Amino acid sequence: MEGMKLKARSINGQSDPYCEVSMGSQVHKTKVVSNSINPKWNSSMQFLVKDLKQDVLCITVFDRDLFSPNDFLGRTEIRVAEIHKYTKETMGPVTQRLLLYEVETGEVVLKFDLQLFNN
Repeated sequence: MEGMKLKARSINGQSDPYCEVSMGSQVHKTKVVSNSINPKWNSSMQFLVKDLKQDVLCITVFDRDLFSPNDFLGRTEIRVAEIHKYTKETMGPVTQRLLLYEVETGEVVLKFDLQLFNN
């Protein structure tokens, strides 16, 4: 949904952040939000869960640069089993704030919903 208090990577005290969200080989990206350390991506993504107990949703935030490699703004992850536990308790979507690791500041707000289908 959004990022909060992301690390500023430019002279103007802002970044051009986007998220790369992955689960195994499945990868989705949000749009880039220009000049913000509190971006609102509001992106919707779907992933196919192969193993409820082992799969992990990984979120990595980058600052897009046009003429040099993109800057790393942090990463976090959540196990699908944990998402399953939360959505089972609420019987619907769950919103959660996750701290970004490997950086001094930043977090992401995610809204999860898990739908299980029988084979």
